[in-house]
Amino acid sequence: MNPTIDILHEAKTKKTWFAPSGKELVEKPGLLPVFSGPKQRLIRLMIWINILAVAFRTYKNPLGAIAETKRLLKLRNQFRSGHSLKKFAHIDGRYFFTYNAPGWPSAAFNRYISHQLRNNRDGATNDTIHSLVFAITKKCGFKCEHCCEWEHLNMPEKLSREDLLKLVSRFGELGVTQVQLSGGEPLNRFQDILFLLNHARRDIDFWMLTSGYNLSVEKALKLKEHGLTGITISIDHCEESKHDKFRGVQGSFQRALHAAACARHAELAVCFSLCATSSFISKENLFRYAQMAKDAGASFIQILEPRAVGHYKDKPVTLNSREIGVLESVYEDMNYRSRHFDDFPIIIYHGYYGRRIGCSGSAKDYVYVDTDGDVHSCPFCQKKLFSALDGNLLHHIRQLKQLGCTVFANCSKKN
Repeated sequence: MNPTIDILHEAKTKKTWFAPSGKELVEKPGLLPVFSGPKQRLIRLMIWINILAVAFRTYKNPLGAIAETKRLLKLRNQFRSGHSLKKFAHIDGRYFFTYNAPGWPSAAFNRYISHQLRNNRDGATNDTIHSLVFAITKKCGFKCEHCCEWEHLNMPEKLSREDLLKLVSRFGELGVTQVQLSGGEPLNRFQDILFLLNHARRDIDFWMLTSGYNLSVEKALKLKEHGLTGITISIDHCEESKHDKFRGVQGSFQRALHAAACARHAELAVCFSLCATSSFISKENLFRYAQMAKDAGASFIQILEPRAVGHYKDKPVTLNSREIGVLESVYEDMNYRSRHFDDFPIIIYHGYYGRRIGCSGSAKDYVYVDTDGDVHSCPFCQKKLFSALDGNLLHHIRQLKQLGCTVFANCSKKN
């Protein structure tokens, strides 16, 4: 028998991977969040027709529009090493081919495509930026092994809710179409998140990165009502005790699965985020993790490689070439090669992309803003560059695009 099938069969028997039962956790009936086959191919064709239409509006010249669309297709092939994505996620009337782009159809998706077209052609001279990762709070009750903000946790807050809105609005003027709210634990500023969602522009997809702490069905429904697109839940092992140890809090695994069930009930998109450490990496663990995410109704799995910053500062956490090879093999199997995974969550693996097309931070596609409102090239670059609340933001972004990330210039190379 296929060893992959053996692993998946065993994974399905692990009852501890299911969210706790309870009246409020009864999920609304509906289609599976991930699909493939003829429907996926039809939706993909419709999306490319939409992309071509955006190119026509962007460039006016039909020949130029076709040429730029072909360039975008070439970049996508490089991004995926020539593979064609076999599955999409379907959440509340929109289709997602990746966690890092807005769902289609939407105004946010069209702005995102316009950014990609311009970025593909203009590179560092392009003024637009697609995504913002924004740490909105220092507060957190967890003690996560890999935390990048470890030295700043639970210090006094600096940013008011008006500051949050001002900062997001400034980036919205530069074309941002996706904002990922992180921390700390962003649910500690639940009312401020509702305020931000209520007053932000409508053509931005908002995601929240959370440990699952204190999320209920009532809160999930309110977040959905006010405009949240989805939640990214940090789960760092497929075994409960090992995840709880990684997070430094007993019961954090069950809280995370509870949060996923609440989000699914509210028809929010769900992504599981995994910091893949050396001790975790094996095909068996990765397949079991994927089964867990599928059973919880997740549409995406985000794989992060540990970096020696924050709580990991000066520690030997960087993955070696064998471990990276395992991650890349499983990524390709689950997204592109094996039919056994056609209805499993779509895997997003930033290290895979970075080794092929370069880092997407430093305003190439996104920047990171910390809990003081200061801009960094990415969450792993600890150097504060400039304030996002003051000064000429466009000028600073242009400079950052030209400079690129120098601190972690080699962070995506194999060792």
